[in-house]
Amino acid sequence: MTDSQDNRISELEDEVSRLRVMLESAPDFMARLTVEGTFLYLNRLAPGFKMNEVLGTSANDYVAPEFREQQREAIIRVRETGTTQEYANIGRTGVDTMGHYLTRVSPVFENGEVTSLVMIATNVTVLEENRTLLQVALDATGLGIWTMTPDGAGSWDETTRRIFGVLEDLPSPDLASMLQERVHEADRALVREGLELAVRTGRYGPLEHRIVHPNGEVRWVSATGIATRDHEGRLARIVGSVQDITHRRSLEARLSEAQKLESIGRLAGGVAHDFNNMLTAILGNVDLATASRSLDEIRPLLAEVRVVAERSAALTAQLLAFARRQVIEPKVIELNGLIDRLDALLRRVLGEHIALGIDLRSRSCVKVDASQLEQVLLNLVTNARDSMPLGGRLSVETEDVELTGRHAQGQLDLAHGPYVRITVSDTGTGISPEALPHVFEPFFTTRQVGTGLGLATCYGIVKQSGGHITVHSELGKGTTFEVYLPRIAGREPERPVAHTAALPSVRSERVLVVEDEPAVRSVIERALQSAGYRVIVACNGDEGIRVAEEHGPFELLITDAVMPGLSGWEVGKQLGARWPALRILYISGYTEDAVAHGGVLDPGVSFLQKPFSPSELLRTLRRILDA
Repeated sequence: MTDSQDNRISELEDEVSRLRVMLESAPDFMARLTVEGTFLYLNRLAPGFKMNEVLGTSANDYVAPEFREQQREAIIRVRETGTTQEYANIGRTGVDTMGHYLTRVSPVFENGEVTSLVMIATNVTVLEENRTLLQVALDATGLGIWTMTPDGAGSWDETTRRIFGVLEDLPSPDLASMLQERVHEADRALVREGLELAVRTGRYGPLEHRIVHPNGEVRWVSATGIATRDHEGRLARIVGSVQDITHRRSLEARLSEAQKLESIGRLAGGVAHDFNNMLTAILGNVDLATASRSLDEIRPLLAEVRVVAERSAALTAQLLAFARRQVIEPKVIELNGLIDRLDALLRRVLGEHIALGIDLRSRSCVKVDASQLEQVLLNLVTNARDSMPLGGRLSVETEDVELTGRHAQGQLDLAHGPYVRITVSDTGTGISPEALPHVFEPFFTTRQVGTGLGLATCYGIVKQSGGHITVHSELGKGTTFEVYLPRIAGREPERPVAHTAALPSVRSERVLVVEDEPAVRSVIERALQSAGYRVIVACNGDEGIRVAEEHGPFELLITDAVMPGLSGWEVGKQLGARWPALRILYISGYTEDAVAHGGVLDPGVSFLQKPFSPSELLRTLRRILDA
């Protein structure tokens, strides 16, 4: 044998030695078998076994009895077809222990024939145990797992199929059919946008939306997911979870109703308490006035009745503001200018023991009812003052902000877009976590004094103006209120039109009054007659139409906007069509959107809010008739 042959043999022996080390170091079991499945070679053994005892035995001796037929058939297929077979089974991990294996059997060809087999068995016991634990957790929480690839294909596990009402023998629907057939029509755009966002950001949801079962049943689900990418950064697939939250949504709705009932109960109790006090004062003074013998004794009693009645009107206005039923006339105003004009008044409200800091960074206008926004600011400042009895600092700030996507819709219940944020912060005592969720409810208060309507009024006014108000507070660390109002771009503030305060001149126009409340109808009739108007009254809408046909035409119609049967709006519409020159004044305690939508007065509509005094009524009539 030549030196070169010796060298070659030595190289081959070294290579075999290296391969043996590599095989013995591999974590998987690697074996060579006869075509019948008998071990010829093993790279390693499970603990407790000896190599000389295992070689020459059948591979089936080391798998659980229930998997032996499966393995025998796999070996036959490899031998007869020359193809690789893969299967999962349970086999020995030690002399006395069993575990899960993922097994792969491949053919070895010599001269075109299968002469032996190679078996590689990977111990996946830990993975299988973890998978079982995960499945237990998924089953316990009702979470389903789904995947979706860029072409819209995907896979659903058993729980996801059950949630969506898809039978097990049907294929998982692709994205297009899922959106069309399974997602509620009103939520398809939301789901589609969520998937598009996941492609860009790598995260899907969390989203809550409705689905429709094949039988038409509508369910609520919560879905979330994560996008995975390939080595080039391209989307590989989205892996997500879905959970049926129909029961949770139902419980939330019932809880919300219970909270509403609690709030309504508090509201009713507060209204009854305050109005009973005022009625006691009114009835008492009326009785005293009735028993009085001179006008000098009656006058102070009537003056007290008027004061209490005005307090009742103010309480009603606050309730309407909370309910967003006040009729408002929003105008484009420059916010910083309004706050500047309030500066002196705010300082008087706070007193000398509280420092006021104003930082006006907004450069935009908002469209609001200026007097109502002033009331919001005064209420917030008053609330802050009462939380700092020993002094402190209050800051009022304005800033232009842009709300986008999830932040606007999730946290603030606002459409995304440009807003002006008004921030009112104090260094007072703060609000407890228990009280914080209730601060905007009517008649809820934690103070010794106060009606509990101040913050409720703020909430109603801001919401009616298309905005939102939030509160952040901790005990001992002060409170911050943030008011968000839609920003108006490129608009000049509207300048107020000056009105003269001259008393109305006496005329003799013919006026039709339609009012279903006898006491109010009587006051209006007497006030107009005393001013020289010719008045005819009707007690409801149908009678108003009949009276108009018999005694018309009229120069002016005064009608309650909200009445049983034919509404004041319909009366005005019919009579206005008959007499185009007819002037119309609508009156009401609240409008039910009859003449004002969302509380905003329709253009060209004249409206007078109840309660009103005879002098207010006469001035309004004269302005309408002389316009």
